Amino acid sequence: QMAEALWKRVRTLVRGGFGVVSLGSTSNIQPAALERLPPLIAVKSCLLNRSGSLQEERAFLRMFEDSPYIIHCFRVNITQEDGVTLYNLLLEYASGGSLADRLQSYNSGKGLSEFEVRKHTRNVVLGLIHIHSRGVIHCDIKPDNILLVGTDETAKIADFGLSMTLEQSRAENQGLKGTERYMAPESVVDEEYGPEVDIWALGCTVYELMTGTPLWESDEDSQDSGILYRIEFEEPMFQNAKLSNEAQDFLKRCLVKNPSSRWTAKMLLNHSFLNSSKVADNIQPATKTTKKLGSYKIILRRPQQKIVFKTQPHNRDLIVEH
Repeated sequence: QMAEALWKRVRTLVRGGFGVVSLGSTSNIQPAALERLPPLIAVKSCLLNRSGSLQEERAFLRMFEDSPYIIHCFRVNITQEDGVTLYNLLLEYASGGSLADRLQSYNSGKGLSEFEVRKHTRNVVLGLIHIHSRGVIHCDIKPDNILLVGTDETAKIADFGLSMTLEQSRAENQGLKGTERYMAPESVVDEEYGPEVDIWALGCTVYELMTGTPLWESDEDSQDSGILYRIEFEEPMFQNAKLSNEAQDFLKRCLVKNPSSRWTAKMLLNHSFLNSSKVADNIQPATKTTKKLGSYKIILRRPQQKIVFKTQPHNRDLIVEH
């Protein structure tokens, strides 16, 4: 009853195999002892007796509460609704939607500007540095799982439903795990997982954001196994007229089939593609705002667009789990 008094569901954002994500509105009256909830939150819910995956996700999110580049979980509560008991994660709401939403709505799906991709990629890399430093592998980096939060649309990594620790990756047979077109070769061939799989997926994501086309493009009627076959036996072709030399070199460091030769997130942060001065060159003076990020000083453009309730922060329809 206390939970229902603190927040209520407004509308469904997305349904998936895990349950449902709803937009929630919160009350102005909140317990002083608990972290204050913002006016709007995202509520990720499932049946309590099937909440193992969400409980694991909550455990991972608690590890990353001090990172501004990972979606924040305020807390958990349990509610009785329509005669069933639900387990709820109260999450930060991404009013800007996901990068998949942005890609679909921007320029008729033909790709985002290089400036915007650089800006978002830097934040994702900073998030991955934090994740990997804690001995965790995300396992599902893709445009759908990178959300834009706040008025400055900070890119944040979301959906840790498939994540695992390094210990788990070594001790347990994981099978195929992830979204197929972003899966790394070592996962496809040997079902191996390490921080390197997130770097490969980041490369696939950056290519798709800039070109508007998935790296491993396929027809809707084709078999999923065709994508896995290509990942296993083909070299990724990321030469594209839309990509600057710096962007292509960045992808070259991510999309290395041998995982031991892939750059780490820390190495990528110092790549010229993410150099702040290069980002600044793409901004018109009249639209500049300055923001400090650690030891970096960057200049951001704040898009003037209407905030709509259109986001799919936890769309797992394309997830493969065995």
